[in-house]
Amino acid sequence: MKRWMRIVGWIVVGLTSLFYIQSGIQKLAGTEEMIRHFQEIGYPDWSRILIGLVEIAGAVLLVWPRLTLYAATALGLLMIGAVVSELSAGQGFGTLMAAQWLVVLVLIAGVRLRIVFQSKSKSKCVESHA
Repeated sequence: MKRWMRIVGWIVVGLTSLFYIQSGIQKLAGTEEMIRHFQEIGYPDWSRILIGLVEIAGAVLLVWPRLTLYAATALGLLMIGAVVSELSAGQGFGTLMAAQWLVVLVLIAGVRLRIVFQSKSKSKCVESHA
């Protein structure tokens, strides 16, 4: 993979990680906006804290290359839940925001999966020539 593509990829991963850290901190801090939002979609207060912890953990693991795929997948599953919750509650903008991050996470996971498969196929080629 070209060097500039890797750099752009890690910038995307880094910015995504920062978003989830910020979002998780807002949930854990119990900002007025987050408390109101979780009440509007009908979730109990403990779910806000749990989701905040998952977001922060996912954000940290996202920048760890060996765990990027797993973190993107876990955060993507969280965003699927967010899209469904937002749609059920009739939250137009919230659905769009969650769907946007879902697309970013799918792209991150897809690229990371491709890198994993490429590295495995290269190691098999080296083994067969040895």
